[in-house]
Amino acid sequence: TDKRHFRQRRAMMAARCSLNVARPARVSLPASSRRRADGVRSRTRRVPRAAEADAKAAEANVAVEDEDDDELAERKAVSELVGWCVSKGAQGSGLSVLLPDGSGRGRGLEASRDIENGEPVLRLPLEMGICDYQDGHPAEAWEVMSNAPWGVRLACRLLQERAKGEDSDYAPYIALIPESVPGSPLMWTDDEVASLQYPPAVAEAREMRDAVDTWFGKLSTAAPVALAGANLDAFKSAVSVVHSRTYGVASSGTGEGYFRALLPLADLLNHGGDEYPESASSPANRGGKANESPESPKWPPAGCSDNIAWSELSDEGVIEFAATRAIEPHEEAAMSYGERSNDHFLVYYGFVPPRNPHDDVVVFADVDHALSWHMVFHPELWDVDEAETRVREAAARAAVREVERALDETTDGALVKSEPRLKVLPGGRCDARLVSAFAAAYAGTEVERGAPVAAVDVESAHADIARRCAELLRAMPTTLAEDVGTPAAGGESFPPVSEGARVAAAYRAHKKEVLIDAVLALGGEAVKLPDDA
Repeated sequence: TDKRHFRQRRAMMAARCSLNVARPARVSLPASSRRRADGVRSRTRRVPRAAEADAKAAEANVAVEDEDDDELAERKAVSELVGWCVSKGAQGSGLSVLLPDGSGRGRGLEASRDIENGEPVLRLPLEMGICDYQDGHPAEAWEVMSNAPWGVRLACRLLQERAKGEDSDYAPYIALIPESVPGSPLMWTDDEVASLQYPPAVAEAREMRDAVDTWFGKLSTAAPVALAGANLDAFKSAVSVVHSRTYGVASSGTGEGYFRALLPLADLLNHGGDEYPESASSPANRGGKANESPESPKWPPAGCSDNIAWSELSDEGVIEFAATRAIEPHEEAAMSYGERSNDHFLVYYGFVPPRNPHDDVVVFADVDHALSWHMVFHPELWDVDEAETRVREAAARAAVREVERALDETTDGALVKSEPRLKVLPGGRCDARLVSAFAAAYAGTEVERGAPVAAVDVESAHADIARRCAELLRAMPTTLAEDVGTPAAGGESFPPVSEGARVAAAYRAHKKEVLIDAVLALGGEAVKLPDDA
């Protein structure tokens, strides 16, 4: 059955390389390197050189008639990587490597058999990866490198190993690490960065690009050996790669130790996380009327696509990956990269999840900004007399402090303390501090006398947040409908565009989804979407 299924999959170019079960049409771990049924023995084996690998491939009848040279080379490279990982102590069972299939999807991992909930599928010694340690860096460069960000240090390690070619201890791994991540803003033009249209993201992308340029200049002058001959473009590319593939692993027990490393095989796990259904997308996205509500809610999310999680670093220096639910054969193995906004995915991973319920939009930089806006927008409340203005402002700030005290007792307490910006999220959710501040400002003297905030004041606060979101929508040069219907959206009827333009269009489109949600959910009859939203 497995062979028949593989032939069908091969016909669709979904080639894979098994981690634990040998098949005539797959490059796989040799039987002598497998433990009985639940892993692979960590005995040392010499990684074959190119000529020896060619002979072994011929003996195993790996070549398949309908595969071209590139596909055969890919299969051979993955085979060598798997063998190298076994020689370094990797153990695994139940996973296969998915090779690129021509659709634009990169490599990944999938289940090669039924996997039970909680079953370990991969165990990797941290030391087999390229770690953010002093070891490996040229001694004369470390004084400068020790003060560099982790991304710069690991990028230099990657460049140093690449420069060694076949002499690198990591050669089979380096051969399969991409040269760059085209979706990373580090690889974009200035116009593509500006096309994000969302000021916080534009500022963050420019700051990161400037920092990488600055560090290249520092290293070129003070420690050129660290760059291993790389120019600025190669350095940017390496930083984009390590940002997208690096694991941050805490030690077990106290969690005091924190390690960053490029981990072979584990870095093939693609992202899977919370996702709301397509029917929850904005009607403008689906071609409907602008002020209609979506067919389905964005929150709580309808599904979660991750099925693998990793452990803390054990006392033996091993990271274990296990199933978080039952996984069927040929189902992709995916791991959540975190419940984060699309800003984080964009800057560090070079992609944006299409329907991310954890995305957000900053509507005010902080409470001061929010109250300043409210004062300008509602002079009838704030320009009456100085005493009343002081009462309203004091009530608003007291309400914010009360919310922060309440959140101190929850898991969001630390986040609130570290994040002064006030945001809205998909489904019309918004920061409780913002709602409380505006509602208390409306209540004013009533709050001062100890009366609770009235429902009408909360409704007025919601309406003001919707008005602010409508302002932000009007400030964006394109509409949601234009973003999802442009060449950058990747439709078949449009000519190809750069990966930067495609990712930027997807990014700004989802920000508009969030803002539209807020207007529809919070504005009621008082606030309508702009005609050009």
